Amino acid sequence: MELNINDSGFFYQDTAKIIVDKILECFKNNEKHHEDYVIWDYPIPISDEEEDYHHVNWYFKIVRADTKEKDFKYSFFGSAGRDFCDEPSIDISIVIPKGKHQNKIRIDRNELFDVVSHELHHIAQNNEVNSFYHENKHKGRLAYFLDPLEIEAFHIGIRAQSYLTGKVFDDIAQKYLDAAWPEGSQIDKDTIIKEWKNTEFPVFNQNINQ
Repeated sequence: MELNINDSGFFYQDTAKIIVDKILECFKNNEKHHEDYVIWDYPIPISDEEEDYHHVNWYFKIVRADTKEKDFKYSFFGSAGRDFCDEPSIDISIVIPKGKHQNKIRIDRNELFDVVSHELHHIAQNNEVNSFYHENKHKGRLAYFLDPLEIEAFHIGIRAQSYLTGKVFDDIAQKYLDAAWPEGSQIDKDTIIKEWKNTEFPVFNQNINQ
């Protein structure tokens, strides 16, 4: 598969679609967890030369939340790294309220694409091998949102949702930050959105060029 990281229409969609569609199928069928793998068919290494992995393991699970928030429908959590087999992997969790019938909850496919594409970009950064050095002088939530690794991944995820919905990048980012960090100042949020939107993908490019 071709990979042009600067293409506004690129977000690992061929690979992400396989994962997204299977998760939605599992969710609809009341499955609580699922394990699978996808072929990594992009021209960028995701391990060292000795391992030379060309697949990504992925895991899906349902997590129940004991919450009294009436408006809470679901939320996503994703992570990427090496799994228990020490292979490249991503983990996608969907958190839903206790007592709510799983198959009666409607998951936004575009938001799920955002999360899956975000985590696939972490795989493309090849963090276990990549020699990219990143200094982060921020603290707390700001340090997370302005971590160079996360800046790139948030860009790719939001790019996916923007491409699929036609919504403006800044609006999607603002909505996410308002929900994820309601106590954050608008000045900080504006800084974050600017960094997310204008990244030149230094971590990704270091992986290609090392």
